Amino acid sequence: MRYKQKSIPFDNAKLKIHPLLVTLTKNDVTQLKVNQCIGELPIEVIQTLLDLNPLPVALSTDDDCYLTLAPSGILERFKAHPLSKKLSLKLYVYPTDAIEHVLSVTLLYNYAVTLYLKNGFSTNIQRRLSCFKEHGIHAPKKTILANLANTSPSIFR
Repeated sequence: MRYKQKSIPFDNAKLKIHPLLVTLTKNDVTQLKVNQCIGELPIEVIQTLLDLNPLPVALSTDDDCYLTLAPSGILERFKAHPLSKKLSLKLYVYPTDAIEHVLSVTLLYNYAVTLYLKNGFSTNIQRRLSCFKEHGIHAPKKTILANLANTSPSIFR
């Protein structure tokens, strides 16, 4: 599947949710929203997370904007960061004839792979925090990670 890679300033990103994405996710249990408690994250951490998670989009034929082809928890959560004007967003711009394929991959295949891994996420984070400590590598506090996961720090026991 061919796409064009593009990087744009975060605050200038003219994004709309693709209408088919809205329809296909209308019954989702978790709805994405802005996270107000991320101000303590360093801007370098947020930029790296954005770089690791490019947003699949298609060009809108009506407006001068991009239509998102995947829900993006990372994008939604960092809109409220006080330094968001310094961030850039990576986009994968897909042609119109690839929209249904990309939606299928982002909404079903990607979630199935993530679900397979999900059971061990909290245990892995706890064990990784221990390994970071053993090697003297700075790691974020459990409270920060729990905030990002919208959960309690006790989950990492």
